Amino acid sequence: MTDLFADVDVATPSSTAEPTLDATARRARLVLDTSVLIADPASILEFTDADVIVPLTVIEELDGLKTRSDDVGRAARTALRTLEELRIRHGGSLAEPVPTGAEGATVQIEINNIRKHLLVEHGLDPAIADNRIIGAAIGQADFGPTTMVSNDAALRIKAAHLGVAASEHTRTRRVDDRAAIGWSTIDTTHEAIDCLYAAGGIATDAVTALDGLGNDVAVSASENEFAVLRSGSQSALVRAVGDEFVLLPHAAPEPWGLRPRNKEQRFALELLLDPEIEVIALDGRAGTGKTLLAIAAGLEQVVEQRRYERLAVYRPLVPVGRADVGFLPGGLDEKLDPWMAAIHDAVVALTDLGSSHDAGNLINELTERGQLSLESVTFLRGRSLQRQIVVIDEAQNLEPTTLRTILTRVGQGTKVIFTGDTSQIDAPYLGESNNALSVLAAAFDDQRCFGHITLTACERSDVASLAAELL
Repeated sequence: MTDLFADVDVATPSSTAEPTLDATARRARLVLDTSVLIADPASILEFTDADVIVPLTVIEELDGLKTRSDDVGRAARTALRTLEELRIRHGGSLAEPVPTGAEGATVQIEINNIRKHLLVEHGLDPAIADNRIIGAAIGQADFGPTTMVSNDAALRIKAAHLGVAASEHTRTRRVDDRAAIGWSTIDTTHEAIDCLYAAGGIATDAVTALDGLGNDVAVSASENEFAVLRSGSQSALVRAVGDEFVLLPHAAPEPWGLRPRNKEQRFALELLLDPEIEVIALDGRAGTGKTLLAIAAGLEQVVEQRRYERLAVYRPLVPVGRADVGFLPGGLDEKLDPWMAAIHDAVVALTDLGSSHDAGNLINELTERGQLSLESVTFLRGRSLQRQIVVIDEAQNLEPTTLRTILTRVGQGTKVIFTGDTSQIDAPYLGESNNALSVLAAAFDDQRCFGHITLTACERSDVASLAAELL
């Protein structure tokens, strides 16, 4: 990690006498606020060439947050476990600086040197946790150039007012997004693309990517990850299978008459129509076609190809926002109708004339023939799903425990498709990292039976695309 805080000159409050310091003591000192550890729990181990100071007040705040069931609680627990491992590794206490493993970095928990009198002089209440953290930073300024690192703007303003340098924390470690979205674009050589078209495939390690300076960079890909190989005017769509990139067929599949509108949809259909891919995760914002692709592929393989006996669509009964309509009249099917409206809309889009009447007739006909069922996720416990295509819609609103329940119901010859938008989570206590869809993509990554695509291009309408971008 780049040292952002070297050469920071921190003014010490005039009422504090500066002690005599040796050269070692003049290292940069970074006082971490709770907000930093919540945003990036791993940051404790990634600061370099600095003494990282965690005030005891921060530990208390993390302790108060650790029981939450959302991303904040997860981050608090992760940060506490990291500190606990460092404590045990270095003799049972963090009262004195211990090495973190990063180059030239140490960490310690500070319980002293909180300049309460300076806080009071500036009208700040020492009983407030944020103010005590600032007081700890003032005390550290006696031992070296100190920077308060916080994602809280108000805290940074107050710290700067008291003469302590303040900085916002920004992740600087590289994040590999390819695995997160399921495909990537690779600039490679003409020779690699020519070999690919000649043989229909090419070893993954035979493909080298070109960086911005024209240097060769090794290429790696997870199982069933897609890529767009480019070289000048040449391009090719490929899929990672084993240790090679396999060229996709020139003609795109059109299940139930649905033609993919972009490469992301093309990649998704390749997974949906492959009988060897038994678990699929489709993530994407509204209007990208997740549910439509899943329903079209399901109908094609159930009705036309007879590869599976039934298309079963399950949805969690979670209202948008906090609005709830209360009890609904009628029998079970009538109660489920409002929740299954999205599935009906997808079938409407797949009919020749986009007719709601035709779609209703098709759904009723397939239901009577036992080739289609629309149910709540609630009814999955205890089931054994054989030779079915199971679509779990709005999977971002499911807990990881429910994910395990669903996947343990899967029998022979069954394909399970999870669709959802991890940026639109309506269930309480779930965040972008701990919902079923995200957990599945992380846990099953690089498994032969699994494929994952994140769709980003909105194809519903211009208005929908603008809303997704601007709101």
